[in-house]
Amino acid sequence: MSAADVVLSYLRTQMDLLKTQDPRVRQDAPDAVHQMRVATRRLRSALATHRRVLDRVRTDPIREELTWLAGLLGDARDAEVLHERLRSLLGEEPVDLVLGPVHQRLDVELGSAYKTAHDKVLKALEQKRYFRLLDALEGLLADPPLTQEAHQPAKAVIARSVGRDLKRVRRAVKEAKRARGTDFADAALHEARKTAKRLRYACEVAAPVSGKRAAKLEKAAHGMQQVLGDHQDSFVARQLLRKMGAEAFGQHENGFSYGRLHALEEARAARSARKFWRHWKRFPTTF
Repeated sequence: MSAADVVLSYLRTQMDLLKTQDPRVRQDAPDAVHQMRVATRRLRSALATHRRVLDRVRTDPIREELTWLAGLLGDARDAEVLHERLRSLLGEEPVDLVLGPVHQRLDVELGSAYKTAHDKVLKALEQKRYFRLLDALEGLLADPPLTQEAHQPAKAVIARSVGRDLKRVRRAVKEAKRARGTDFADAALHEARKTAKRLRYACEVAAPVSGKRAAKLEKAAHGMQQVLGDHQDSFVARQLLRKMGAEAFGQHENGFSYGRLHALEEARAARSARKFWRHWKRFPTTF
């Protein structure tokens, strides 16, 4: 089995998932935006990780367009996730600590944000730009621009690609460690999370040829992605709560509950960061 066989098989699977979710996104079916976003990100990540297997002259423009599509889907998905997160947090609060129309404000703010973002997705799915992207992906799979490395045995080539992504994670975490206690700490952890996600997807590609070794590293990368994802979601939630608290004051409403939720999110982010640094000590060093 060549490196090209493994990489192209993964790309075909993700392309099929993307096309499957297309009509579901148009219908606003549950979880459709999330699933289409994930397929888009996996395609983009695989093209980046395995850029020595497929000629970048062809793949780099496709990656740029996948970034565009993933960004639109991400805006809708982020609003959806944030809405669920804050509704859940607010639902756990004692009734006497929820002062003012907080539930209603959150529903209007985030419901509107999701609708606006989803409408942008629907508009994009009707654009020539989107259909050109699909055509480019289909063309890539039908006539892949293979490099010399693509014809080499998959196990060695894929292992080198995963190893490079693992080094990216370790460099990002090193930067995050330097940023601890500074104004850049949140952003540095977010960057580390993005490298963990790319490593996770790289391990998915490697699974057919590296088996248990790929599964072990994929599990570690996924765990890192999840805990830092919670940290990033908390960061985004706090920005929104600060904004809504200020708006509540301007509308002569009680801003207490927004401040309380902000404090709860701040504590949650601190727990996530501590959990990450504890778990990082056991993160695999090699592939």
